[in-house]
Amino acid sequence: MEEHDEEQHDYVYQLKPLIVPGLVFLILYPLIIGGIHTFSKLPPLELRVLIGIYAVAVLGIITLWVFGKSKHVIIDKGQIIFQSLLGERVLEPQDIRRVAFYFDDKGQEIAQIRTGQDLYYVSEFYFPFPELMSDLEIFIQKYDIRSNLSRHAAC
Repeated sequence: MEEHDEEQHDYVYQLKPLIVPGLVFLILYPLIIGGIHTFSKLPPLELRVLIGIYAVAVLGIITLWVFGKSKHVIIDKGQIIFQSLLGERVLEPQDIRRVAFYFDDKGQEIAQIRTGQDLYYVSEFYFPFPELMSDLEIFIQKYDIRSNLSRHAAC
Protein backbone atom coordinates (compact mmCIF):
# COMPACT_ATOMS: atom_id res chain seq x y z
CA MET A 1 0.00 0.00 0.00
CA GLU A 2 2.85 2.40 0.68
CA GLU A 3 4.07 1.91 -2.86
CA HIS A 4 0.64 3.00 -4.13
CA ASP A 5 0.77 6.18 -2.05
CA GLU A 6 4.08 7.31 -3.54
CA GLU A 7 2.93 7.09 -7.14
CA GLN A 8 1.37 9.99 -8.95
CA HIS A 9 -1.86 9.12 -10.71
CA ASP A 10 -3.07 11.41 -13.48
CA TYR A 11 -6.66 11.16 -14.71
CA VAL A 12 -7.66 12.92 -17.92
CA TYR A 13 -11.02 14.25 -19.02
CA GLN A 14 -12.72 12.23 -21.75
CA LEU A 15 -13.88 14.36 -24.64
CA LYS A 16 -15.73 11.79 -26.76
CA PRO A 17 -19.13 12.17 -25.01
CA LEU A 18 -18.93 15.94 -25.48
CA ILE A 19 -17.30 16.30 -28.89
CA VAL A 20 -19.06 13.60 -30.94
CA PRO A 21 -22.51 15.26 -30.75
CA GLY A 22 -20.87 18.58 -31.63
CA LEU A 23 -19.15 17.09 -34.67
CA VAL A 24 -22.41 15.51 -35.81
CA PHE A 25 -24.02 18.95 -35.56
CA LEU A 26 -21.16 20.56 -37.50
CA ILE A 27 -21.59 18.03 -40.31
CA LEU A 28 -25.40 17.98 -40.48
CA TYR A 29 -26.09 21.70 -39.99
CA PRO A 30 -24.58 22.88 -43.31
CA LEU A 31 -26.27 20.02 -45.17
CA ILE A 32 -29.68 20.89 -43.74
CA ILE A 33 -29.29 24.64 -44.19
CA GLY A 34 -27.87 24.13 -47.68
CA GLY A 35 -30.84 21.94 -48.57
CA ILE A 36 -33.32 24.49 -47.22
CA HIS A 37 -31.54 27.32 -49.05
CA THR A 38 -31.46 25.36 -52.31
CA PHE A 39 -35.19 24.64 -52.27
CA SER A 40 -36.58 27.84 -50.78
CA LYS A 41 -33.91 30.52 -51.35
CA LEU A 42 -33.47 31.97 -47.87
CA PRO A 43 -33.24 35.77 -47.72
CA PRO A 44 -29.63 37.02 -47.29
CA LEU A 45 -30.24 38.26 -43.73
CA GLU A 46 -31.62 34.89 -42.56
CA LEU A 47 -28.77 33.06 -44.28
CA ARG A 48 -26.22 35.30 -42.53
CA VAL A 49 -27.88 34.68 -39.16
CA LEU A 50 -27.77 30.91 -39.74
CA ILE A 51 -24.11 31.11 -40.81
CA GLY A 52 -23.41 33.19 -37.69
CA ILE A 53 -25.04 30.50 -35.51
CA TYR A 54 -22.84 27.91 -37.19
CA ALA A 55 -19.68 29.99 -36.66
CA VAL A 56 -20.50 30.48 -32.96
CA ALA A 57 -21.12 26.72 -32.62
CA VAL A 58 -17.75 25.95 -34.26
CA LEU A 59 -15.96 28.33 -31.88
CA GLY A 60 -17.84 26.88 -28.91
CA ILE A 61 -16.94 23.30 -29.80
CA ILE A 62 -13.29 24.20 -30.36
CA THR A 63 -13.22 26.03 -27.00
CA LEU A 64 -14.85 23.05 -25.30
CA TRP A 65 -12.32 20.69 -26.86
CA VAL A 66 -9.32 22.81 -25.85
CA PHE A 67 -10.62 23.33 -22.31
CA GLY A 68 -11.62 19.66 -21.89
CA LYS A 69 -8.26 18.47 -23.21
CA SER A 70 -6.52 20.44 -20.45
CA LYS A 71 -8.59 19.06 -17.54
CA HIS A 72 -6.82 16.63 -15.22
CA VAL A 73 -7.22 15.27 -11.72
CA ILE A 74 -3.94 14.21 -10.12
CA ILE A 75 -3.67 12.34 -6.85
CA ASP A 76 -0.09 12.69 -5.64
CA LYS A 77 1.73 12.72 -2.28
CA GLY A 78 -1.22 13.59 -0.07
CA GLN A 79 -2.76 16.09 -2.48
CA ILE A 80 -5.61 16.14 -4.94
CA ILE A 81 -4.76 18.49 -7.80
CA PHE A 82 -7.34 19.81 -10.26
CA GLN A 83 -5.68 21.23 -13.39
CA SER A 84 -7.11 23.01 -16.42
CA LEU A 85 -6.38 26.01 -18.61
CA LEU A 86 -8.03 28.12 -15.92
CA GLY A 87 -5.30 27.16 -13.47
CA GLU A 88 -4.42 24.63 -10.85
CA ARG A 89 -6.12 24.04 -7.53
CA VAL A 90 -4.28 21.92 -4.96
CA LEU A 91 -6.35 20.35 -2.20
CA GLU A 92 -4.55 19.22 0.93
CA PRO A 93 -6.34 16.78 3.25
CA GLN A 94 -6.92 19.54 5.81
CA ASP A 95 -8.65 21.65 3.11
CA ILE A 96 -11.30 18.99 2.45
CA ARG A 97 -14.34 19.15 4.71
CA ARG A 98 -16.32 16.26 3.19
CA VAL A 99 -16.45 13.93 0.22
CA ALA A 100 -19.86 12.68 -0.89
CA PHE A 101 -20.45 9.88 -3.38
CA TYR A 102 -23.79 9.66 -5.15
CA PHE A 103 -25.46 8.68 -8.42
CA ASP A 104 -27.08 11.15 -10.81
CA ASP A 105 -30.37 10.67 -12.70
CA LYS A 106 -28.57 8.65 -15.39
CA GLY A 107 -27.04 6.28 -12.85
CA GLN A 108 -23.51 7.66 -13.18
CA GLU A 109 -21.40 7.85 -10.03
CA ILE A 110 -20.21 11.28 -8.97
CA ALA A 111 -17.88 12.31 -6.16
CA GLN A 112 -18.38 15.75 -4.66
CA ILE A 113 -15.41 17.18 -2.80
CA ARG A 114 -16.31 20.05 -0.49
CA THR A 115 -13.75 22.49 0.82
CA GLY A 116 -14.48 25.48 3.02
CA GLN A 117 -15.89 27.51 0.15
CA ASP A 118 -15.73 25.47 -3.06
CA LEU A 119 -17.19 22.29 -4.51
CA TYR A 120 -15.27 20.02 -6.88
CA TYR A 121 -16.89 17.25 -8.88
CA VAL A 122 -15.34 14.07 -10.22
CA SER A 123 -17.50 12.10 -12.63
CA GLU A 124 -17.26 9.28 -15.14
CA PHE A 125 -15.90 11.77 -17.67
CA TYR A 126 -12.47 11.23 -16.12
CA PHE A 127 -10.46 8.26 -17.38
CA PRO A 128 -9.81 5.71 -15.99
CA PHE A 129 -12.72 6.34 -13.65
CA PRO A 130 -12.67 3.11 -11.56
CA GLU A 131 -9.02 3.71 -10.64
CA LEU A 132 -9.76 7.33 -9.79
CA MET A 133 -12.57 6.27 -7.44
CA SER A 134 -10.27 3.68 -5.81
CA ASP A 135 -7.52 6.28 -5.31
CA LEU A 136 -10.05 8.75 -3.91
CA GLU A 137 -11.37 6.14 -1.45
CA ILE A 138 -7.81 5.29 -0.34
CA PHE A 139 -7.09 9.02 0.07
CA ILE A 140 -10.23 9.44 2.21
CA GLN A 141 -9.30 6.51 4.43
CA LYS A 142 -5.65 7.46 4.77
CA TYR A 143 -6.41 11.02 5.89
CA ASP A 144 -9.64 10.17 7.75
CA ILE A 145 -11.72 12.59 5.72
CA ARG A 146 -15.43 12.70 6.43
CA SER A 147 -17.48 10.99 3.73
CA ASN A 148 -20.62 8.99 3.17
CA LEU A 149 -18.55 5.82 2.58
CA SER A 150 -19.17 2.96 4.96
CA ARG A 151 -16.04 2.36 7.04
CA HIS A 152 -16.61 -1.42 6.85
CA ALA A 153 -16.98 -1.52 3.04
CA ALA A 154 -13.60 0.10 2.57
CA CYS A 155 -11.69 -2.42 4.72
